[in-house]
Amino acid sequence: MISKKLKKLLAIVTITAMLSTVFSGCGSSKDDSAVSSTAESTVTSNSEVNNNDEPIEIRLMTSWTAGSVAYESIEKLLETYKKEKPNIIITHDALPSADLRTKLTVEMAAGTPPDVSWCILSYAREFIKDDKIIDWAPVYNDPKHPEFKQWFSEVSLNFAKTDDGKIMMAPQEGSIDGLYYNTEMFAKYGWNPPQTFDELLALIPKIKEKGISPMVTGGKDGRFAWLASALLARSAGLDNFKALTLGDAMTKWNDPKYGFTEAMNKFKQLVDAGAYPKGVLGMSATEADQMFARGEAAMYYEGAWKPGNFATAGGEEFVNKLARVNFPIFTDCPNGDTEVNVGGNIIGFFVANGLPDAKEEACINLVKDIVSPEFNVPIMEKGGFVYAGNADYDKTKVSPVMNQLIDAYRNAKSYIPSMDSIAPPAVDLAIKQTAMPGIITGEFDVEKAVSEVQKAAEDYARGK
Repeated sequence: MISKKLKKLLAIVTITAMLSTVFSGCGSSKDDSAVSSTAESTVTSNSEVNNNDEPIEIRLMTSWTAGSVAYESIEKLLETYKKEKPNIIITHDALPSADLRTKLTVEMAAGTPPDVSWCILSYAREFIKDDKIIDWAPVYNDPKHPEFKQWFSEVSLNFAKTDDGKIMMAPQEGSIDGLYYNTEMFAKYGWNPPQTFDELLALIPKIKEKGISPMVTGGKDGRFAWLASALLARSAGLDNFKALTLGDAMTKWNDPKYGFTEAMNKFKQLVDAGAYPKGVLGMSATEADQMFARGEAAMYYEGAWKPGNFATAGGEEFVNKLARVNFPIFTDCPNGDTEVNVGGNIIGFFVANGLPDAKEEACINLVKDIVSPEFNVPIMEKGGFVYAGNADYDKTKVSPVMNQLIDAYRNAKSYIPSMDSIAPPAVDLAIKQTAMPGIITGEFDVEKAVSEVQKAAEDYARGK
């Protein structure tokens, strides 16, 4: 039987596909601009999970399509497996993350999920409530799998735990936000990277005077989830943020106490000042990356995987011109958190619940290989993303901006996930596909934008 929660998620992804022609495509904590492909590979596990020759079939789903930084790594890993144990037969389903979320939700609702899958927190939270995926806490504490505690600290599990202590996913990708800026451009014109929101607003007209767009983003792909989290955290602080997205204030998005109204006020100030180029809502993330790489935009705000995208758009020479700063603080919001970073462990891998013991153990070992330092550090050294675990890496192989991101991730005092990883999916979609685009087009004032999100939250609460 399909549960209420999964029916809601199924409805949400259906609506998302319809709305994509209106405002933007379904956003994610990664760019959805990689080439779509479905690769099926018969591979073998290199873990000792099956002492006989009986075949175990595993379906693995990831967002690592051809063209993504991790694609070569997963293909290499699967090829290595192929040489080891032929009785472990793995089919790899590779989809862009927006398509993966849709397929994953449909399959969960139908009761035919993949055995192992890449996933973001907001979706895993719904799946574990319905007992559709395993709790990783017993694995994390199992002496047979000591690596998990060696690789992942308790801090890295923040937000990946439920209130009753279940761990939704094995951590894989950590992230940290960054307001990226072109250091060569800033030096040429004597600009300083903004530390406060007032400084950011004052900088915008100076940049526009030079015929350069102050900021750019993939509006067509709905790339507003990270900015929504930054604005909300700076407006009302971590506790109010958590209460609004996870706690007892989930239907109070229109209550000024919790900061969303002020967050949208700040966003409107950015839009009114001319922070974004004309036509930004028709611009894909790839096109935004290219605009930034051509020097037509001065700043770009998003997560730690962006240097890999920037390298694709402009080459290593361009990436070496970049630096990051934290998102500016709001000096007029006394309840705002000036130190929290958007990021943390927001992406990991789950194993479906109810598998036979031998198959579950094989899946756990497969995930162990995928979330290991051996798999992830080379990707991090290529600028793909920040690894969620503890591991040494060669700093000389990493661009200066990527080293800044890794240091920021490891030294952050607190994290808050991006909106698409913490808010109920219906609310996240209302923010990034309706409210914020509506402010950009001028169709919505702040009150109307907030009311759209409030309605989505109320509808979600009634369906719980």
